[in-house]
Amino acid sequence: MKLSLIKISLLMVFLLSYSLGIAQQDPQYTQYMYNPLVINPAYAGNRGVTSILLLHRSQWVGLDGAPSTQNLSVHSPIGLGKVGLGFSLVNDVLGP
Repeated sequence: MKLSLIKISLLMVFLLSYSLGIAQQDPQYTQYMYNPLVINPAYAGNRGVTSILLLHRSQWVGLDGAPSTQNLSVHSPIGLGKVGLGFSLVNDVLGP
C-alpha cells in the first residue's frame, strides 16, 4: 500500500510538473576564419592592434523564417603584456 502511494505521488509530481521545453542552437558560422574571436575567445588581442569586425549572414533569402545572423566583435591588446580584452555581440534569428 505504501509503495503504491509513493508511485502514485511520483507520477502525479511528474505529470503536474510538465512544461514546454525550448532548445537553443548555436549560430552557424561558415566563414569563421574572418572572425576567430567567435570560435576561440582566447584570440582577443592576438593581432597586436584593436580589431573591429562586423559580419552578416543570410541563408535561404526570400523564404519566410529564413536564418539570419549578425555579429559585432571588438578586441584589443591591453598594456605591454600579452593580455587582450574583447567582446562579441550576436543576433541570430530563425523562424517567423
